[in-house]
Amino acid sequence: MRALRFVLTLLCLAVPAHSQNNGNGVPVSVRLYSLHPQQQLRIVARAGSLHWRTCERCTSVDAGELAVHATGNQVQVNNDPSAEHVFIEGEYRIEPQQGLKISFSAPLELRASAGLLTVLASVPLEAYVAAALEGESATFSNPESLRAMAVVVRTYAARFRPRHGEEGFDFCDNTHCQNLNFTGPTPAIRAAVEATRGELLWYRGEPAATYYHQNCGGTLAAGEEVWPTVHEPYLRSHADPYCKQGAPLPWKAEFSREEFDRALRQQGLSVPTSWTELAVERRGASGRALRLAFISPSQPPLPISASSLRFAIGRSLGWNRIRSDLYEIQTTPTSVSFNGRGAGHGVGLCQSGAEEMAREGKSYRQILEFYYPGTQLGTSAQGLAWQTRESEFFELKSTQPDIDSEVLKIAQTNLDTLHAGVGWRPEFKIQLRVFPNLDAYRDSTGQPGWIAAYTRGHTISLQPLATLKERAILDSTLRHELTHLFVESRAHAGTPLWFREGLVLYLSEPENATPVVMTEREMEHTFDKPESQESLRRAYLAARNRVAQMVQRNGRDTVLQWLSSGLPATETHVSSQH
Repeated sequence: MRALRFVLTLLCLAVPAHSQNNGNGVPVSVRLYSLHPQQQLRIVARAGSLHWRTCERCTSVDAGELAVHATGNQVQVNNDPSAEHVFIEGEYRIEPQQGLKISFSAPLELRASAGLLTVLASVPLEAYVAAALEGESATFSNPESLRAMAVVVRTYAARFRPRHGEEGFDFCDNTHCQNLNFTGPTPAIRAAVEATRGELLWYRGEPAATYYHQNCGGTLAAGEEVWPTVHEPYLRSHADPYCKQGAPLPWKAEFSREEFDRALRQQGLSVPTSWTELAVERRGASGRALRLAFISPSQPPLPISASSLRFAIGRSLGWNRIRSDLYEIQTTPTSVSFNGRGAGHGVGLCQSGAEEMAREGKSYRQILEFYYPGTQLGTSAQGLAWQTRESEFFELKSTQPDIDSEVLKIAQTNLDTLHAGVGWRPEFKIQLRVFPNLDAYRDSTGQPGWIAAYTRGHTISLQPLATLKERAILDSTLRHELTHLFVESRAHAGTPLWFREGLVLYLSEPENATPVVMTEREMEHTFDKPESQESLRRAYLAARNRVAQMVQRNGRDTVLQWLSSGLPATETHVSSQH
């Protein structure tokens, strides 16, 4: 039972410092042609050959051109047998039956469902930002407004990823997520992405909800006006003099009563047959309509959501008709007219206003401060209000020290156990940094969510206390990290990584574990570039088993001495034979 627990908790332990990978560098999984799924595609190599395979570990086949089509729930390439998945790599051009051709080099995964292809691209984050700018802000003319938008779309991706997680990918390529254009970024867009590389907007250690829209009509909407559950303090209603001065976008939409009623009923909305007036029943703080009502002479008013009405008209008659919820309504016996201004939901950054701010000489930082007041710009988690608690050997950094101070007691207990076992005591104060949420932990340490803690120097960074306790790994994680800290502080410069990691596990989990055998080169490569949780788990087990064998042959005290003096070449040779 003890060995089983060792295996289960192993994935929650720290990875070597030099394998740190900032979360901003993780590719984004994007579904291409999401609005118009294709039955077949032609994929042509632009340079060299395409490399394709039907499983992740299969040997690749080279080809200059691929004809891919869906057959039921299977994918067929050229005349080869069908498969559930097809993986493609190389520089290529996708030629669909309908829609834009895409020139790309991102790895592709193709699936099929009901005779249609699902095309998933693994896109580097900064390439995703460039495609979103090309799709959402290609008409921008000022570098500073483009830089502001680069930060906004990057933060949006970090905050809402994976929006389509239940479907097996992060984002679609249309306006449901962010409108993407992969035809190639302009030099201005490339410059904006590079100038802000890795920068996000933060609020209390989490990426901000950076909603944006085309034109606010001179007044920004609060988040809860559009989405009742969104109460972010930086998404509040206030006047936007820049949009008003630049282009408040007045518009008018007029419909005959017949087409108006038909459009609403086609979308499943109830419309009284004898209504004589459509009135605004309730507005939000920004003046936007929230609820409307059909007035009839013979029955009570029938309420209808303003957003439901706008979406119904958009789907039936075009999205450029009722462009926002900021309007007045006029009704006659034969028509209904909307006189409004602005375009979009009005929450967050107004693109028209941002352009005007940039034209007036404002920097992208000033633009972001105006539209998201109270947020902070940075490449790592910002806005964390750290407080300190101290004991004899530890310094606790936490945003909620009254709750997280429990960590100090558990750390001291493990330190006492370690001292009793091997005689180690710290000659410095150990900092325990407990993060309030996973986003702040992942961004600040660069570790994925399945790594529960990260040790660097004299600092142990931990996932939220509630998360560690829920997974029942708080005690084992602290024991491992303290051992890791001591081992690294005593290690000889040339001591192999596999030996250090194996010794940490042997000391923190001294009982037998599942036997796994790997060569030194395999272990070092896995620690340096772990491909998966499973590969990292096996490398840890193999390293721990190797150290256990060394202790059995030479004694624990001798093996501990090798930590600071260096591992003998003869022992490395002997260990390799096992």
